[in-house]
Amino acid sequence: MQARKFTMVTPNKLDLSLAHLRQCPDSSIKDMVFSLEKRGQLNPIIVTGDEKHMTLVDGFKRQQAAMVIGINKLSVQILPLTGVNMKAYIYLLNRNEGFSFIEECLLINELVEKDGLTQTDVSVILERHKSWVSRRLDIYRNLNSQIIEDIRVGLLPSGSGRSLARLPQCNQGDFSAAIQRDDLKGNEIRQLVNLWHKTDNPESKRFVVENSKRALELSQMDSIEKINPQIPLSARAWYKSVCNLKTSALILKQKSMKGFGSMNLEAETILYQALEKTDKECREAISCAYVTLQKEIKIHEA
Repeated sequence: MQARKFTMVTPNKLDLSLAHLRQCPDSSIKDMVFSLEKRGQLNPIIVTGDEKHMTLVDGFKRQQAAMVIGINKLSVQILPLTGVNMKAYIYLLNRNEGFSFIEECLLINELVEKDGLTQTDVSVILERHKSWVSRRLDIYRNLNSQIIEDIRVGLLPSGSGRSLARLPQCNQGDFSAAIQRDDLKGNEIRQLVNLWHKTDNPESKRFVVENSKRALELSQMDSIEKINPQIPLSARAWYKSVCNLKTSALILKQKSMKGFGSMNLEAETILYQALEKTDKECREAISCAYVTLQKEIKIHEA
């Protein structure tokens, strides 16, 4: 798309009607303030409209940081965007850096619910597969509004929406409180949701939420106790790594059988290189494991 022109604008004169589609936590604004003070504005912000009325499309952090510092003028690039294309460009301009999962969900929901697009329409304008759109829309619809806001403002990890969407909405608030109380990370949140689903006992479910750290610790102990007691403690970590590798191999096999759908040459190259590297590391790891085990066997036979 060709830009109409470059010009300058006063930060507080911009229309910020699309700002709700972007996350701008205080920490990111502080970082941008530091950058503007040290280096100045390196790239123009993106707007649409004309010199009388400009709607901000990209550069929300720079706009807020400029207001904090008191910068009078910002360089802008005007693009001829209208309607849903304005919202689509918020994603397209940022998809390779800094567009979070919850922002994707929020944008897709708005395009479908407020702008009346079909999921196929959304997949076209965002240049993504329809399944990518469908998954994010389902997750957004399964999250209650407070959880979405907590993620947007940084109270919850940005990727926690995937796990929390698996819970009934009436239970999501309690999990949010537990996550913030115990400073749980993404992997811990996923494990905690799994534990909650594994039990039908209301008391056990309450324990998982109210004592999340302890529940996770007990879960780890249970998994260790399930290992054959004939295996010595010194070899259990080794044995668990072998079992985890087997599980990962089975999952990879299942996902590979499903296929990927269409992708460009760059994506194919990245996946192929990752597979080659993993194949090499796995072969070396298994070879080393066999050598170690054979040495142990010889020692005990001697």
